[in-house]
Amino acid sequence: MALAILFYVLLSTTDVLYSDYIRLVNSYLGKPFQLGDLLQKDILTRIPLTYFFREINRHSFGYTLIFDRALGVLGLFLASKPLLLFMRKKQLPFLQQLLFLILFYSLNKWEMLLNGSGYIHFLAFSVFYDYFYALDQAFSKKSSLLVLSSYPPFILLVAGPYCLAVFLSCFALFFFLVLGKKLWDRKGTILLLISNGLCLFLYLLSNHYAVYEYAGAESISLREVLQNHLLFVVKFIFYGFSSMLVSGENLEKLLRDGAIQGKGIVLIGAFVLFFYIFMTLLYIWRFFVSSGNGGGQVFAGKGKEGLSSEQGQEEAKNQIGKSSMAAENSGEPFYFGLLPGLLLLHGLASHALVFLTRYMFLKESYAFQSRYALQYQSALLGAFLLLFLWKNGNRASLVQKARTAQGRLAFCLLFSGIFLFGTLWTDSSEWGKSMYRREHYERMWIYSHDLSAYSDEELEDVFEYRHGGERIRKAFAIWEQVKKDWRERR
Repeated sequence: MALAILFYVLLSTTDVLYSDYIRLVNSYLGKPFQLGDLLQKDILTRIPLTYFFREINRHSFGYTLIFDRALGVLGLFLASKPLLLFMRKKQLPFLQQLLFLILFYSLNKWEMLLNGSGYIHFLAFSVFYDYFYALDQAFSKKSSLLVLSSYPPFILLVAGPYCLAVFLSCFALFFFLVLGKKLWDRKGTILLLISNGLCLFLYLLSNHYAVYEYAGAESISLREVLQNHLLFVVKFIFYGFSSMLVSGENLEKLLRDGAIQGKGIVLIGAFVLFFYIFMTLLYIWRFFVSSGNGGGQVFAGKGKEGLSSEQGQEEAKNQIGKSSMAAENSGEPFYFGLLPGLLLLHGLASHALVFLTRYMFLKESYAFQSRYALQYQSALLGAFLLLFLWKNGNRASLVQKARTAQGRLAFCLLFSGIFLFGTLWTDSSEWGKSMYRREHYERMWIYSHDLSAYSDEELEDVFEYRHGGERIRKAFAIWEQVKKDWRERR
């Protein structure tokens, strides 16, 4: 599937600067890289690891967008690996894994895939999901958390503002682990929380010194928005959730054609939110119900109670990692694991953060833009992992609980079918638009050969950059010099 995504990206684009690349070239390629570039106060908002990949691209390929786009597809592929490992350990059937991958590789992320500068975000999500999977495995094996404390600093280097949702999700996770009396490693937990907290503080400190350019933003506070624009807030939230079922491109087309109104999009978003809430409540219920089997202490220890139940604890650990049927029969403390819950937390936190960073534009349509699909998708992936695990969990008692099993099957088929239809609709429409998108890039390429012949307004419109034609001309001049230097070195 990753190869199909790569083919789509190459089919839909050409190698030409535009949009955010204008800013990147002007900011970073006009002069040689120096170590001092990494010592700026707002460096963590600039994502330090991009400097490394940018220099590789400059010196090895003459700075081509194809390199960045290929890295983005690679990052998407790497992000799928921890999820596939989790499904394999839980022995999910092939069809469930296939449906999950279809949802995962949906082209609702087309804007991030085609805009090569977003490659680092795909790589960041591969680190996020690997971190979540490592936490899940440490929980299931009751292994040490000390090693995992190295993840937050690395996330800080690769994630930029996306790290906020990860750190907040981890804090929420350990809060629930405390409530459920499921913590098992005192020293590791303390060190991991310190690592998360310190990295969160460092990012917020760096962000304090950052200067952002918001074209079209209103001078309005969050409090004013909540008090005077409540309808906008409601629409924004539900519009965001709706984009996980129907892509933003298709929603915009439906609105233009009059086939649907804003209320219809809100209903779609409410349907998706209902699915998330249902799976979240199911997860929380199972989490706390299993606490009775998971031990009654906040931290596992070796007191009298710990020694008296040592044999039972060892037996429970030996059962972890088996199939759902074996898990329910053996009384495994919490078969769902931590990964689905972390994905849900991360996705819901991402919805909140998108609102907090975009409310000042007062445009509810911003909520279902393709650029946010990667962030939103975590909640959908977590919900479907839970759905599959819940549906499979009753296989051992089909005879005794036939109605329950049939109800779970019907629920699973209903939501799987609806989201599969939405994803296939998105994919088919995006594949159909690939040639039109390529024509758009080829138009940019034609304009780039004679920039002086066009006005600033024309250049801003064609290259999707609203900060002056002079900056666009400067960026292309720098890019040509970089390519010339690269050809001379070969």
